[in-house]
Amino acid sequence: MPNADDERLVQQLAARAAAVEATVAYSVVPLDGGRAISAHGDQPLPTASTFKVYLLAALYAADAAGRLSLDARIPYRAEDHTRGSGVLKLLGPGLQPTLRDHARLMIVISDNVSTNLVMRALGGPQAAHAAVQALPVGLPATEIRDYISFATADPGGIAVSSPNDFTALLAAIYHGRCTGSPPHDAEVYWTLRRQQHRSMIPRYLPCSEYAEEFGVKEYERCGNKTGSMPGVRADVGIVETRKRAWAIAAQIRGAPDFNTGDNHPFNQVVADLSKLVFDAWGRD
Repeated sequence: MPNADDERLVQQLAARAAAVEATVAYSVVPLDGGRAISAHGDQPLPTASTFKVYLLAALYAADAAGRLSLDARIPYRAEDHTRGSGVLKLLGPGLQPTLRDHARLMIVISDNVSTNLVMRALGGPQAAHAAVQALPVGLPATEIRDYISFATADPGGIAVSSPNDFTALLAAIYHGRCTGSPPHDAEVYWTLRRQQHRSMIPRYLPCSEYAEEFGVKEYERCGNKTGSMPGVRADVGIVETRKRAWAIAAQIRGAPDFNTGDNHPFNQVVADLSKLVFDAWGRD
């Protein structure tokens, strides 16, 4: 039987989601086996950059299986240039980061050039999709469709997924059962904790992407991957506290606009959903 606190949380999440004119889908899964909460959790929606967490897992699984090496150097060429988030597009061609470097750039600053190079290392979009589907996690709503090129205005042209798929993947990462190698899963989660876009899931949480780097003892921490496109906002991640840990994923689709600020109403919705869960499950 669900307890009264969880029932209140279900109602609070639904009320906050209903306050915006958009499709708001979310999934929250306690990592201790407790009751999950979701709304439109199985609905396939555009992922924006959150699909990069699937590529990260597939890349590390390929390294764990010996199909490629994270230490291989992958040059950035002029023809690899693309638009959108990241920093490589601003630099001159000729750099030769490792695949591990590209994976970290893909997550930490959502670099689109590095994302395409990771996808290319996996064999291209179709092969990357197959590699994602080969992970030991059921991902029925997930489809990797194309490189990041912005050749189409369709926000689902690159990838689609669902909140339930995302939380299933994140739970497998957390429990060390995603890539075929617990140390690889641990590094995937470590990479997610370095992510620097903090306006959604971590926005109101007492955690920092820099704490581990400076040796600060953490009682709460968050590893996540954000995504944004006109009319689309999404964030997926793992939150740990002294009391409980959970996987959370939220995807929003509404009217397109070009407001890229952290205070976009959709960003605020995701941040508020995350805070409601933290207040209910994470505070002593």
